[in-house]
Amino acid sequence: MNKFIATTILFITLGITAPSLAQDSEVGSLKKRIEKLERLMKLQGRGSDKDTIQFQKSPLATSIGGQPQQFPAYNQRTTATGFSRFFNPAISTNGIYLGTYNSEQNGNSDAETKTGFKIQEQELIFTAMVDNYLRANLMVAFEDDEIEIEESYVDALLAAGLSLRAGKWFQTFGKHNFLHTHQFPFIDKPIVNEEIFGEEALNEVGFGLNYLAPTPWYTEFIFNVIEGANEDLFNGPLNDDFAYLFHLKNLWDLNDETTLELGGSYTFGRNSFGSPNGDTQVFGGNMTVKWIPSQRARYNQVEWQTEYIHSTKETGVTGTVDNPDEDKAGIYSYLKYQFAQNWWAQARYGFFGFEKPAGTNDKDRITGMLAYTPTEFSAIRFQYNYLDEDNAQEEHQLFLQLNYTMGSHPAHFY
Repeated sequence: MNKFIATTILFITLGITAPSLAQDSEVGSLKKRIEKLERLMKLQGRGSDKDTIQFQKSPLATSIGGQPQQFPAYNQRTTATGFSRFFNPAISTNGIYLGTYNSEQNGNSDAETKTGFKIQEQELIFTAMVDNYLRANLMVAFEDDEIEIEESYVDALLAAGLSLRAGKWFQTFGKHNFLHTHQFPFIDKPIVNEEIFGEEALNEVGFGLNYLAPTPWYTEFIFNVIEGANEDLFNGPLNDDFAYLFHLKNLWDLNDETTLELGGSYTFGRNSFGSPNGDTQVFGGNMTVKWIPSQRARYNQVEWQTEYIHSTKETGVTGTVDNPDEDKAGIYSYLKYQFAQNWWAQARYGFFGFEKPAGTNDKDRITGMLAYTPTEFSAIRFQYNYLDEDNAQEEHQLFLQLNYTMGSHPAHFY
């Protein structure tokens, strides 16, 4: 009997401990697999943050050229393949497909705005940290059969609120010049920007300083020294004929739902339009009011923006008939209204001709737009232009545009 009881107890004990031993074996095997996976991840540069990247807030996070930035800090530990994969660039592409109808010039194959379909622009963007001190940006644009490095620059933090930019970029003049095509509030740029800065806008190589002043409101100063290669403004005859740009931006909160922005821009430099010592000067002023209501009406907002630009090019002796100085001036003003979650209605008026070269016509353009934006990555926009030019046929233009972004992209301009 005692033998039977002992045998029974032995079998019960084995029945209880065997699963426990098996579980311990499985846990030990799992721990080994996890340790092996962690070693593999470290070899591939995917180690934990303490082994590779440590983030810290930087004064540069506030703004560089109007865009929010954030610089990380990393320690000196490396992986088998170098620094963390965090330093690999974020890559995105912006595509714009455009269909156009123009009531005039349909017999002119070289018309600036002609009826037809085209890829308006395809843009490839690379953005990454170079190291703890530099952030790099590269934008390559594909248009028709041309490939262009549209922007290539680096930003560096020098001190609290003070940053440096070097490379090639759309200069921060006013509110529209620094925008890429896919960022335009309307499908085309304002008339005054086309007439003064040209088709390629004010896009220059140089370096600049950006300073965020410690004021109770947002105050930004920008000073740039640039090559001065713009053929419509500068293009001085000497190698050291640089151009210079100043920009001031102020932003106030009028209340919890409304902001007011006032800005001024000025650029000057030597030109090659006739006078041996000819200069070009361009100045402008802009105002933007935004109303973004509280959460209960978050799908309704209004934006009103106005910008005036004036340029003066010394082309000879002032007052002479053969080679007079050239002045140009114009304005645009637009209103954007979001009336539903994904729908915008927009209107714009543009005029060029306050000042104009001899033989140049006044230009008026009235624009209306309806935009459907399902997400921040895509938009379908329908636009109508009425163009009235002195001594020329009136034009009616229709545009249908698909605008999309694939991949990561920086924060939108405010």
